[in-house]
Amino acid sequence: MKELSERQQQILNTSISIIAQEGIQNLTTKNIASQIGVSEAALYRHYENKHAILKGILDMFKELSKMPEIPEGKELSPVEKIELFLMDRYTKFSTNPDLAKVMFSEAIFVNDKELADKARSIMHNHKEIIVKFIKDGMKEKLINKDLDPISTFRTVIGSMRLLVTQWCYNGNAFDLKKEGMNLWNNIKIMINP
Repeated sequence: MKELSERQQQILNTSISIIAQEGIQNLTTKNIASQIGVSEAALYRHYENKHAILKGILDMFKELSKMPEIPEGKELSPVEKIELFLMDRYTKFSTNPDLAKVMFSEAIFVNDKELADKARSIMHNHKEIIVKFIKDGMKEKLINKDLDPISTFRTVIGSMRLLVTQWCYNGNAFDLKKEGMNLWNNIKIMINP
């Protein structure tokens, strides 16, 4: 992803906030410009239209969805790598609840083929990362080898998505990182060989 200007980042963050707080139907260039305090013409200097802004949001999600850096000099087992991936997500969502609401609302992108393909690509990338860790964990006898790696991926990521959705619907009323760790600890017991 190319480096975003400060104004482009502001436009994307404002757009995410509008979608999360008011719904996709209220994401208009007029509303974005108004919330930022610029003219629509000024907005068009950075993004040609609403579609380009939505593509920018998905590009931002792709960047945010990468596997976090493993601390230098630290060796992590495949199970610890899955935990790092999950806890990174819980931390990002805890600090930016609007991000969580929009990232897990792929339905807003489904009616546009280009946007749907981008959203699907992000999900596929998550699948590749986590399934590799699951298979590595099976080889190292850290994860039950009788489990199906794809179904295990769905269990891990699906339960994370459900927890984040519950957190969003409950007005962020509980500690997402703490509950995320509790959930992960339960999953580790279930996948243990």
